[in-house]
Amino acid sequence: MSMKSLIVVSLSLATFALNAEVVWKNGEWKFRRTDKKCEWKNVNLPHDWAIAGPFDPNVNGGTGKLPWKGTGEYCRAFDLKGFESSRKAGEKYYLEFDGAMARPQVYVNGVLAGGWDYGYMSFFLDVTEFLREGANSLRVTCDTTNHNSRWYPGAGIYREVRLVKRPREHVLPGTLAITTPEVSAKFATVHVAYDSSVRGHVEFDKVIADPRLWDVDDPYLYELELFGEKFRYGIRTFKFTADDGFHLNGRRVQLKGVDLHSDMGPLGMAFDRDVMKRQLLIMKDMGFNALRTSHNAPDPKVLDLCDELGIFVWNECFDKWERTSGRYMDTENLETYVVRNLRQFVRRDRNHPSVFIWSIGNEINPNGWDWGKKSPSMNYGMCAERFREFRAAIRELDRTRPVGIGCCHGQAIATGMFKELDLAGWNYGAGYAPFHKRYPDKPCLYSESCSALSDFGYYGKGPARYKTDYDFKDWKVCGWDHCAADWSDIPDVEFARMEKDRYCCGEFVWTGIDYLGEPTPLWKGGDQGVPKETPYSKLARSSYFGIVDLMGIPKDRYYIYRSYWNAGKGTAHLVPHWNWKDGTRLPVYYYADGDEAELFVNGKSFGRVKKNPPSPLVFPADKGTNCTAFAANPYYHVCDRYRFRWFDIPYAKGEVKAVSFKNGKQVTECVMRTAEKPVAVKLTDDEHNAPEAKTRFVQVDLVDAVGTRDPNATDRVTFKVEGAGVLAAVGNGDPRCHEAFIGTSSYPLFYGKAVAVVRRTGEGRLTLTASVPGLKSSTIEIK
Repeated sequence: MSMKSLIVVSLSLATFALNAEVVWKNGEWKFRRTDKKCEWKNVNLPHDWAIAGPFDPNVNGGTGKLPWKGTGEYCRAFDLKGFESSRKAGEKYYLEFDGAMARPQVYVNGVLAGGWDYGYMSFFLDVTEFLREGANSLRVTCDTTNHNSRWYPGAGIYREVRLVKRPREHVLPGTLAITTPEVSAKFATVHVAYDSSVRGHVEFDKVIADPRLWDVDDPYLYELELFGEKFRYGIRTFKFTADDGFHLNGRRVQLKGVDLHSDMGPLGMAFDRDVMKRQLLIMKDMGFNALRTSHNAPDPKVLDLCDELGIFVWNECFDKWERTSGRYMDTENLETYVVRNLRQFVRRDRNHPSVFIWSIGNEINPNGWDWGKKSPSMNYGMCAERFREFRAAIRELDRTRPVGIGCCHGQAIATGMFKELDLAGWNYGAGYAPFHKRYPDKPCLYSESCSALSDFGYYGKGPARYKTDYDFKDWKVCGWDHCAADWSDIPDVEFARMEKDRYCCGEFVWTGIDYLGEPTPLWKGGDQGVPKETPYSKLARSSYFGIVDLMGIPKDRYYIYRSYWNAGKGTAHLVPHWNWKDGTRLPVYYYADGDEAELFVNGKSFGRVKKNPPSPLVFPADKGTNCTAFAANPYYHVCDRYRFRWFDIPYAKGEVKAVSFKNGKQVTECVMRTAEKPVAVKLTDDEHNAPEAKTRFVQVDLVDAVGTRDPNATDRVTFKVEGAGVLAAVGNGDPRCHEAFIGTSSYPLFYGKAVAVVRRTGEGRLTLTASVPGLKSSTIEIK
């Protein structure tokens, strides 16, 4: 397959909105850990049995230091009135699981009704034959014993489950496909195909006059009704080109994306639509328009939200195919397992207008040996034959989207295997460039860029001299946004690459938000410069990669992205804080709109600086440990293209102010003041909570008498919820904190910041109060 541009002509795709009768959804269940012989307890679904902890500080943080491995079971009882007459009328009852970790087995009235083998995959069961009039019972077992992962996967029924009744004739789940063979400004032909429970396969066309196209800026959705069920769909055209990136509805759109794992921060893997929407709104405010569902099938509600918010989705089914990522057991055939799950994946998601790419995996070694066990039965590698088979399985069900993979193994390029795929994503170091040279007719994307690293609010050591100059004295990572992993780069380098290489469709930053597990660089002794003898108790349990921390609080890096990706929105952010010892001299950075900026300390100007684009764009290597000062490292020169920077500014208590200009006209201003001794707690309803959200994040700060936030506070805050709700979780952005998020009513601040998560459970007044001994407490009413 060779093509200068992969063109998908005139697509119209639907997303399912359930209007059949939902007999029950989620609700209260009984749960117990069977491997630990625990007593039954009441839980509400979705439920992650491990997130309450405790964290084990003395183990490797790769999967979050939480007790997710084991077995558990869930039970609930429910009544069905009128079931016999319903059954005789030909109505069907389906149990629908959006996901259960891992290998769920479902028993209805004591009889095994079915299950699934991949914890990230949704599945449904026709359970009509297992039900009866009146009292019924349901039991679900989950087993993560043989599931392995590179990050925290959670455990249990962590996504929605529901019992749905459908009429005698209905669309059989997973069979609906909507496409359009033709779209113009005047009309769109909508082709609908599905399997009827009564009539078998059905196809028909309908015409939409003057169609309004689904777009990242205008995600318009139409609605189709079949047998009382409503289906939303969007109409759009797109193409991936090999020489001019991605085009949507006839224009080039630069993909400004992030990779996101599935966890909900302090709530673990228990999916919450409000929390997910907040995450996406945080990213959209930054200017992003594309999501890679790294590296597993997401909750289907993620795609619903992307349909509604206008977000491009790189939809990824798997990470690696090897057992080290928990994808299948050694006794199962790899191809059979992967194909079965890819088909389930496509049937579930092919009707979402936000989905543009099917991804079959990530970072799979072409040699494929699992953890060094070189035997034929353990070969899980990528190869032309598997690419061909897996692509064919997808194309049988959806011929409207390209099939690709995320890759980091450059040695695979020369093998020719990528001829079997429609496009490819490349991770780090501009890996897409040699691919483009070898396959000039294939589109490419930057599926993982950046992997920059930072702690929220930490500046103690000063700017890193080179990108792996981490602080192993304080066990922190520089907050001046100079650090990255040894295989990756800072944001500015990636911005410049995307400006230069316009044939690349765009980038997906690793990662948008911190996640549990994979805490590079403070992971294990001997890795990323960590001394080999370092005990795990000193190391972290969650990542440093995020542009935003684990609680959803933007790090400084967020504002670099916002000023560039969302230019013109008034971004104005000073780095660092303004509480230092007298005599300190330090650099000051300003992340803001504009082309020129001026810095003032207590009214004294320290001059104007400009964003000076290097011409032509060059990418000097990081000088590493040979560099004694960050300003002398040519690797950071590109920063002056995207940041305003002043070096060696004398600290003076009071006020630092930056003003930026564009074409000589002032466009932003930011003032930061020295914080005095705090006198009160301050609570703020997070600005990115959706208005309708029942789960709300509340930020916690300590402030002085004039309201200035203390950037160094570490006090422990105590929380109290009163009224129609619960304290769902508390936490801060410290990746090395081993205190539980759930089941506690207090938490320490981390560089002056903590977060409380409050969930409304009913109507009526709901308040959160936060207190610190010796300070004025604060109460906020939760809407």
